[in-house]
Amino acid sequence: MVYKNKIFEKMKAIVLSANLDHNFQAALLRYISEKQDSSMDFGELCIFHYQAFAQQAKVDEDIIAIAAAVELLILSFDIIDDLQDGDADYLWCQDPAMGMNAVLAMLFLTVKCLQESTFSHKEQAIQLLHEFALKSINGQYLDIKNQGQDEASYLKMIETKSGALIALSSSIGATLATGKMDESIIQYSTYIGVVQQILNDIHDLKTWGKKNDMLNRRFSLPIIYLMEQPEAYADILKKYYNDMAMEIDSAYFENILLESGAIRYALALKNVFKYKALDLIETMPFSSIDKEHLKALVE
Repeated sequence: MVYKNKIFEKMKAIVLSANLDHNFQAALLRYISEKQDSSMDFGELCIFHYQAFAQQAKVDEDIIAIAAAVELLILSFDIIDDLQDGDADYLWCQDPAMGMNAVLAMLFLTVKCLQESTFSHKEQAIQLLHEFALKSINGQYLDIKNQGQDEASYLKMIETKSGALIALSSSIGATLATGKMDESIIQYSTYIGVVQQILNDIHDLKTWGKKNDMLNRRFSLPIIYLMEQPEAYADILKKYYNDMAMEIDSAYFENILLESGAIRYALALKNVFKYKALDLIETMPFSSIDKEHLKALVE
């Protein structure tokens, strides 16, 4: 996270440079600050891939601005996700109408930043932005509709939803440097997104709070695993998912998750995508240090 602070400051600068009402700007800045302690992996990946292909030792302010624009896009998607799922306590959840307005502003500021940049390949980057953003939005639709109710469907959904955003970040950086889209970058970036989503799903299941998928009757790989077992708990879980009035014994299922092999199953699938990503990363013309940086994202 070498450039995290610079990206964060540039996100605020983009908002402050826009012709917006002072109070609206202040709200957007508060939203950005809400994520200050989060990683800036998406922006970092944009910078990383630009540097690797432009062969620039020094990172200039132009690519940091694009990385910040990418992070604004990601923040806008996070806000939409939180408002749709209703499982978070961020500022935008306290005022959903304001949150949606902020999303619109961030989306247009992202495109504006790319359009007004001096990069010679910015049009190709904007095209990639549209392509992968729409792909992720489609994945979000599938998630809202709870379409991933078996292993294949769930993996396809998170490839589309989460993998597309990592692919967007990496590909924009590489394309600004070369003017070309690299299929290997898209593929391993998608795998990184899948790995990170599976790890997030496991983490959320370990806490019996607002983001717990089982309490919200949502699907994830450990839950899919439980439902497919020839055990009494599978029947209980299926009934719970179909009966909105039914309550669940969280202590019982917390134990089942640990003892049934559901978490181990999800981690095994995570490792499948991890090694797919590692194999592709090894084929890339990156330095050993750069490869280690990418590999860290799938651990």
